Amino acid sequence: MPRQVGTRARARDEFARLLTVHGYLGVSLDEIAKNVNVKQASLYYHFPGGKLGLFLEVAHHYIEETSATLRGALETEGGLRDRLLALAGTYALGTCNSPLGDQIYYATRHLDEAQRAEVSHAYVQRLIAPVTELMARAVESGELQAADPGFLATAFMELAGTLQPMPEDVAMPPVERASLPPAGRRACDVVDLFLHGAGTPDPAADPEGAAAA
Repeated sequence: MPRQVGTRARARDEFARLLTVHGYLGVSLDEIAKNVNVKQASLYYHFPGGKLGLFLEVAHHYIEETSATLRGALETEGGLRDRLLALAGTYALGTCNSPLGDQIYYATRHLDEAQRAEVSHAYVQRLIAPVTELMARAVESGELQAADPGFLATAFMELAGTLQPMPEDVAMPPVERASLPPAGRRACDVVDLFLHGAGTPDPAADPEGAAAA
């Protein structure tokens, strides 16, 4: 028989679900205990820090899981575009849970300075730094225009985050949503937007283009 998921993992996953939906202030240990069918005393046994302890567990688990996903994308064979496509694909397919990441970021305002620094440092080192290194190498090789690699990394990840599938129970009803192209096509669109911009070329700014026109 399959082994049952332990109370600690079930509580962590339920906290993550409620955090994504309601934000930190909307999460209660009482609701988590009811949803995972345990007593609150059991939650405190696994998480002596209570709600804060559970949040820190969720934050670090999210960072580690997302780090593994991003690392796999960054190891894609090929050039810059191939790796960016792989990164964007993790968002388009929903394997990078950016709504949860956003709520973890917002929740850090409820932590003390040391706890905030702990989560922020882990987030930056595990999730932002690897993409920043990719951008730095691309700038150095001339594949990207000279710019701050940290800014490029953040801009791309924010853009890729728009590919995150829309939950069924938020925003407009599913029947009113426009049909979307396949995830791979949308990932290509985001990567091309990042690499080439959305504007049409200006012949006046390109003497060769103006001559050809």
